Amino acid sequence: MIDYFFFYLEASIVCILILVILLIHDRRHSTRQEKQIWFVRALISDILYFLSDVGWAAIIGGRIPQHRFPVVLFNFLNYVLLSLMAYNWFRYMAAALNLARRNDPKVRIMSLIPMLASILAIIIAYVISPGFWVDERGELSFWYYPMMVAAPILYLISAFSIAMRKAHQTKVREEREIIRLIGLYPLSVIVFGLIQTFVLNAPLFCFGITIMMMYFYIQNMQTLVSVDSLTRLNNRGQIDRYMDQVKFSEGKKTYAIMLDINNFKKINDTYGHAEGDRALILVSSVLKESVPGSGYSVFLGRYGGDEFSIFLQDVVKDGLLEDLPEKVLARVRERLQIRQQKDNLPYPLEITAGYDELQGREDDLGSCLARADQKLYLEKRRAGTGR
Repeated sequence: MIDYFFFYLEASIVCILILVILLIHDRRHSTRQEKQIWFVRALISDILYFLSDVGWAAIIGGRIPQHRFPVVLFNFLNYVLLSLMAYNWFRYMAAALNLARRNDPKVRIMSLIPMLASILAIIIAYVISPGFWVDERGELSFWYYPMMVAAPILYLISAFSIAMRKAHQTKVREEREIIRLIGLYPLSVIVFGLIQTFVLNAPLFCFGITIMMMYFYIQNMQTLVSVDSLTRLNNRGQIDRYMDQVKFSEGKKTYAIMLDINNFKKINDTYGHAEGDRALILVSSVLKESVPGSGYSVFLGRYGGDEFSIFLQDVVKDGLLEDLPEKVLARVRERLQIRQQKDNLPYPLEITAGYDELQGREDDLGSCLARADQKLYLEKRRAGTGR
C-alpha cells in the first residue's frame, strides 16, 4: 500500500510539473485570446485536481487515517475540481470553435448550472444523510460515484457532440481535423478515467490528461505561428512550407491561384482600415465556404495584404474535374455577391484572379504561383481594377 502511494505521488508530481511549465510558458508567450484564457484555466484546474487527488491516494495508501473528515474533504475537493476541469474545457471548446452567443450572460449562467447544481446537491445529501457519502468505516458509498461524474460527463459529452457536429459542417480539411481533436479530448478523458477506475490501479488519468494538454498546447503554438490572426487562413510562412512539400505527380493536376480584392486601397481610404479588415474577413470566409469540394484537395492561405493563395490538387482522373480553377472561382464570385447583398456592404466586394498549372518535374509550386500572380496582374490591367 505504501508503494502504491509513492508511485501515485511521483506520477502526480511529474504531471503537475509538466503542467506548471506549460502554464509559465503560456504566461510569457500567450496572446491572451479568449480561447487561450480558458485553456489556462483548464490547466490550473488540472493542477489543483492532481494535488487534491494525491490526498485521496494518501488515504487509500494508508498514509492518512481513513476517518470520515479526510475522506469527505478530499473527495469533495476532487468532486468540485473535476467538475471545474470539465467546465473549463467546455468553455475552451466554445471559444475555440467561436460558438455564437457563448458570452451571452444567460448562456454563461446556463452553462454553469450543471456544475453548481451538482455541487449543491451533494452538499445537501451529506447534510441530510452523511452515510449517503461515507459509512462508519470511512468508505465511500456506491451512489457517490454516479453523482461525482454526472456533471463532468455532461460537459464532456456536450463538448464532444458539438465539436463533432461542427467538424462535419466544416469544409476545410485542416480546420476539420483541429475541431475533431478538440472533440476527442473529452472522450479520451472519459476513457482514461474508466480504465483507471475499473481496469488499472494506476494514475492513468493523470498521465492521460497531461499528455492531452501537452498535445493541445503544442497545437496552439503551431496555430500561432502558422495561421493568419485576422482571417484564420494559413499565413505566408505556412504557404511557403506547403509549396516546398508539393511536387509534380503523374496522373494528378496541381493548380496555383492568386487572387486579390478589387480596389482594396479605396475601401481602406474611404471607409477606414476597420472596414478593410472586415472585407478581408468576409473574403476569407467565402473562400472557406466555397473553395472546398469533392474529388480534389485544397490549401488556402493569405499571401499578404489583400492577396490570397489557393492550391488545388485534382485527384480525379478521366477529366471529371476539367476546368477546376474556373469552376471554383465562379463559385467564389457568386457567393461573394450573395454575401455583399446579405451584409449590405456600401462598396462592391469583388475579386480578380490568375491561375496556372504545375508543369512537369522541373517545375515547382513557387514558380507556378508566380506565374499565377503575373496573370492576376495582367487581368487587373486589362479590366482596370485597382490594387
